[in-house]
Amino acid sequence: MKNMLLKKWLLATVASGTVALTACQTSHPMQNKAPIVKNGEVKSVKVKPISSFLIEVSPRKALCDSINGGQIECLQYRNRYENNFNPLKTNIEGFNFEPGYSYILDVKQDVMQNPESGQLETKWILNQVISKSIAPLAN
Repeated sequence: MKNMLLKKWLLATVASGTVALTACQTSHPMQNKAPIVKNGEVKSVKVKPISSFLIEVSPRKALCDSINGGQIECLQYRNRYENNFNPLKTNIEGFNFEPGYSYILDVKQDVMQNPESGQLETKWILNQVISKSIAPLAN
């Protein structure tokens, strides 16, 4: 008897959750593209949540153009297969950058819709610091 009641309760919970999620959908699908800078060029790329990927963070920040105009200091990163570093105009949540150190990070990417612009934005979150090493001094 208890088993039967538990199954009915579980079925009712799943059904109501499905209805609630369906009701949250809008008739306007979100665009799945966002602008990023790759090798010095602004490109529009598809964005999606990624649970884990590795990046290398440069030991020095760079000046880059801010979204609101002017210049800001940005982290520089590259994927393990790339030669050039790219500016990252946002912080990596949970990561504390120290100049003079090279990092290999395992990060995840979440995608959120900006309520003001309606565009998708990416948010990077630190999963784990894989390595932190003192960078050689520049000549």
